[in-house]
Amino acid sequence: MRDSGERSVLKLLSRFVLEVLPYALSALIAAIIVPGFLIAHFHAAQPSKAVEGTENTGAVELVRDAHEAFTEQMSSGLSSDALSRQILGK
Repeated sequence: MRDSGERSVLKLLSRFVLEVLPYALSALIAAIIVPGFLIAHFHAAQPSKAVEGTENTGAVELVRDAHEAFTEQMSSGLSSDALSRQILGK
């Protein structure tokens, strides 16, 4: 009698491990990782602002200005020091 009781417990335990536990762990992992990913993704998607004097300049404008300065340097042959002065001067 005791032998069949142990088998039923083992059978229930193995069924739990094979059928229920993977889904439960998947749901737990998703509940932890997905919100963190979404928060990081939407937080990074918001444009950041840099303060220069009294004017707020967005990250896109900063990159655009740096790209224009680099393009001007490549076409006019400015040195890297002149380029950094030009970027920091804006």
